[in-house]
This record gives sequence, structure tokens and C-alpha cells, in this order.
Amino acid sequence: MNQFAVLKKTKLKYLVLITLPLVLAVLLGATYLLPTVLLIEHAAVLEAEPEEVYPLLSNPMEWEKWSVRNKTEDPTMIHLYGGPMAGVGARMQWSGDKVGNGQLIFTEETSPSALTYLQTEESDTNQITGTFTLAATRGGTKIVWRQQANYGTSPLNRVKGLLLRYKRERELEAGLAGLKTLLKNNSKKSLTNSKKAYATSR
Repeated sequence: MNQFAVLKKTKLKYLVLITLPLVLAVLLGATYLLPTVLLIEHAAVLEAEPEEVYPLLSNPMEWEKWSVRNKTEDPTMIHLYGGPMAGVGARMQWSGDKVGNGQLIFTEETSPSALTYLQTEESDTNQITGTFTLAATRGGTKIVWRQQANYGTSPLNRVKGLLLRYKRERELEAGLAGLKTLLKNNSKKSLTNSKKAYATSR
């Protein structure tokens, strides 16, 4: 190897040694610009009164019918329920190959307008606070679903929160869509049963 090649290789090594710490420092600094709190919110208008919607939220046994945590999403999923049937203290645990392990417990409620829960998952050490708010509006009920988690000042946790954001957003968006579909199907069944009852009574 000639002297020029050796010199060129030495310069390249020095350049890498100087540049790499700078790049790492920039990446580390960028993580401090990420939010410490993960806040996600989705809203929808459902074609039903708040009194019809609320029981589907406050009873954890109803969640499998509309949320992403169901056997269609994960055929291996198992649900366990505890506490009262619905409202404060009612809780749900789940386990599945795809959805992982976690639990949810209702902590506050103002029927039929507000419901708060705490959610923990094995894959995420940060506790999630979730809230539903319902308000009667033209055409039915406006529902707002929020989830919030505090990831603190740790750069690693902030990156983790950013990576989990997509999962949380999908969970809320798909859940509200499932809730809307369930209410429509329930309405159709109710209408069909009413017609049958009317035909029988004639």
C-alpha cells in the first residue's frame, strides 16, 4: 500500500471518529424535542342516544363486540372479567399472542356522559388514562375518546411513546368504527323484531 493510500485511509478514520459522536449527539438532542406526554383523541357521531351508547362502554363484557381486542383480531385471545358488571370498579383482563397481555379498570363515571379508565399493558410500563365523553347532538351522540400516557424525560421512553402512537391511534379509530357498526346492527335487529311483533299481533 503506497503512502498516499495510507494517508487517505487515516484521514477517513479520523473523519469517522469526529463525525460519529456529532451524529449521536444530534440524535440524542432530537429526542429531547419529542413530547413527554402522549395524547391521542378521536371523535365520531353515532346514530344513537347517549343512553344507548353508554352501556356498551361501561360494561367491559361489551368491549369484545366493538373494540380491537376481539377474537377476530386475535383468535388466541382470552378475556377475564372482575368487579361489578359495569361502572366504577368493573375490570377486564386480556391475553393473546397478537394483542399481548393487559388490563383495564373503570375509575370514574357520570352516566351517560363520561367514563374514565386506567389501562396497563405488559409491553408498556406506562399507565394509560382513557376517557369517553358523550353529548347528545343532531343525528345522535358525539363521542370523544381520549388516551393519555406520561413518558417522562427519559429519551428512550420518549422514543418508545412515539413508536406506540400509531398503535394507540389505530386502537381508537378502529374502536369507534366498530362501535358505530355495532349500533347500526343493533338498530336493524330492533327494527326487524318490531316488524315481526307487529305482524304477529295482527
